Amino acid sequence: MRLQSLLILSTKIFVLTFVCFCALFALSPMSARAGAADAYPTGSVIDRSTPENCLAFFIRATNEIRDDMEFFKKKREESRSWIYPQPNEDERRRIDYLMSEIFDSMDLSTVPEWSRDTIGAETGFMIREILRLSKIDATTPLRKLKENLWVVPGTYLQIGQIASGMRTGDVAFTAETVANVPYLYRRIIEKKPKGEFNTYKFYTENPGGVIPPPWAGVFFALPDFWLKSYGTNTIWQWTLFALALVTLFFLPYAMRCAFPAGNARFLGVAVLTMLLAKIANYVVIDLGSLTANGALAASIIFSIVFYLAFSFAAFMLSEVFARNYTKISHLDPHNLDASIVRLLSRVGGVLAALAIVIYGLSTAGLPVMGIVAGLGVGGLAFALAAKPTLENLLAGVIIYMDKSIYVGDYIESKDIEGVVEEIGMRSTRLRSPDGPLISITNSELSEKIIRNKTRHIAPATGETTAPVD
Repeated sequence: MRLQSLLILSTKIFVLTFVCFCALFALSPMSARAGAADAYPTGSVIDRSTPENCLAFFIRATNEIRDDMEFFKKKREESRSWIYPQPNEDERRRIDYLMSEIFDSMDLSTVPEWSRDTIGAETGFMIREILRLSKIDATTPLRKLKENLWVVPGTYLQIGQIASGMRTGDVAFTAETVANVPYLYRRIIEKKPKGEFNTYKFYTENPGGVIPPPWAGVFFALPDFWLKSYGTNTIWQWTLFALALVTLFFLPYAMRCAFPAGNARFLGVAVLTMLLAKIANYVVIDLGSLTANGALAASIIFSIVFYLAFSFAAFMLSEVFARNYTKISHLDPHNLDASIVRLLSRVGGVLAALAIVIYGLSTAGLPVMGIVAGLGVGGLAFALAAKPTLENLLAGVIIYMDKSIYVGDYIESKDIEGVVEEIGMRSTRLRSPDGPLISITNSELSEKIIRNKTRHIAPATGETTAPVD
């Protein structure tokens, strides 16, 4: 009872918090930034054929995003409101467009797809700060290193032509530069003048990304302790990460304790874990703007939990299907037909779970082909070790296809006889006339000459009839 009361209270708190956030969003004012420089309107085509064009657009776009950030930040400070001011629909489209084009100014092909947006934004803002502190502007001449490769003077930032893929021929900051930007940023940030607005720090230390959501004003009103930085994240961001982890593991455990045992409970726990993993990833990384190693750890944890829960849910769904199908079809659970249904369902569930895990590994950027090859070698070794079991399994399928015996038939052979009580995937069980239960493997049974005394063929009609006493 105490656990149920705790679950009810937790649900009420969650619903109340959700309603408050929705109310804050609905009541938030929508105000566009006055005097925004629309040098690149939404939908315009950016010329990326030369390194000069790539650098010039990148600087202008990031400067405009920086102006947006600072404008709304000052507007919130002037009003001291708990509701963060928001851009209107046209401004939001322009900001989204500029951010997508900033992403295209970098070669992110080596970045895992599941973290491309986060790492792309962080890298873009770090490059912006490196260029600003190095006094680089849109007119700075680039130094050519070799064919199709240039360097921004004094920064080690390289711009090159993409040689393969759908973007072949485009000029962008190279993949090597994207990988080395955090190191270059740490080296140069010590020269940062005091009081200067830093787009990277604003993006990483405030919720919601480029323009914080309406409820972000609450975080700006927190005491200074919660706004202190450890690494690239603040205390409130680390706290939010910790709370998400606790919720991710506590709620499924609470559900497991609150409901009766069974396949349906395990399926429900798996589905709940999947939903919580997705919500936690969105809250911690997208809304909470957790970055750098914290974001990497969070993404890996939430992805692993999601795909493991997804694979387990697929397997448990096959179990639920098998049990319900035998009930709906009125199959004897001891009969071979029911065993075949259970086997095929379990095989399908295992294959689906394996496919989900492999897909999850591929989205995380792991070498899936090497893992699949290893599973193939391991599967061969497993097949050799399980040879007797596989023989009995195949023999059971043969007995099923042959339909020579059924549960309830009285059969006899040279050394066994009795009533068939159960036909399983590994063995068949008979009840002998004097009472003892006989268990014989399917492979052995399939090699015997069996007389089925329950059924015989009438000479005139050719139909199967009951035996004559």
